[in-house]
Amino acid sequence: MAAAAPSQLRILLAGAGAFGQEHLRRLVERPDVRVAAVADPCSMALDAVRQRHNSITCFEDPQQMLDQTPADAVIVATPAASHAAITLHAIARSLGVLLEKPVTLGPAEAEGLARAAADAGTLVLPGHVLRFSRDHRKLVEIAASGILGRVLHVRSRRYRDDAHAVRYRDIDPVLMTMIHDIDIALWIARSPFRSARAWRSTGGFRSLTAVTAVTESGVTCELQTAWTFSPGEAPPDRVEVVGENGGIELDTSHGLVLHAEGRRSLIPLAMDDDALANEQDHFFACLRDRNQVPALNLRDAVAGLRLAGAVCGSLRDSREVRLDV
Repeated sequence: MAAAAPSQLRILLAGAGAFGQEHLRRLVERPDVRVAAVADPCSMALDAVRQRHNSITCFEDPQQMLDQTPADAVIVATPAASHAAITLHAIARSLGVLLEKPVTLGPAEAEGLARAAADAGTLVLPGHVLRFSRDHRKLVEIAASGILGRVLHVRSRRYRDDAHAVRYRDIDPVLMTMIHDIDIALWIARSPFRSARAWRSTGGFRSLTAVTAVTESGVTCELQTAWTFSPGEAPPDRVEVVGENGGIELDTSHGLVLHAEGRRSLIPLAMDDDALANEQDHFFACLRDRNQVPALNLRDAVAGLRLAGAVCGSLRDSREVRLDV
């Protein structure tokens, strides 16, 4: 006899902006979940939800949604300043949480969430979506395999159009965009950071931000983000890892190139990969089976936010900042 299909998980969505809509588009296509409600203080965002999905209950207040809607979990895709309050409310109601990046605006708040989730035994999965990209996972898998020898250096770039400086005027590019690269560097180096020095081309967000950071294990990292390009003109994202015996580079428009064991190998991009759908898959699998180990946790997010805070401090004070570890 075939195994019975799992019952649908009841999912709430806090935040119906651009990224919340990306989550919603995938959620409504899934047979294993039911979107129980969506909340957003913006009436236009809720109107867009109602027009496409008239069966979904809508709220203006995310906490009211949590109080009034029976559910198994919530995806929090609101502005970062609201993440802690919504997540703490969800933890108090024993709901699993998929918490978009940055999980909070600073490490202290994130540490508070980590303690609350641990005390309650509640799953809170940081939404560091590139952890669920098959191409980035392949890069990290190869870097960790030993074929490159000891990892010496990580370099990344992530460039976006200058509309970001208007669209995200209330959040620094370090927290909005570079946080991905910080998390990737931590993922590869597997060591906390000990120092950071940052530079910015201008005082505003329409700028290039460049960071040199060093981990406790001695891995040097060069991270760059820029919000200076015209729409459609930004080059592809790139991550490079250099080891004692070779290197590997991911160009998100072409694939991976591995230099090791005396040869150059091309690894094509994964076909039909959807990192956000993969992230949802993992979150729901962890909700259903609490013995499954999450791919990352709030402590990982705290480590990234500690470096992000050091980077912002370096930009403010024009000096190297050392982290206490």
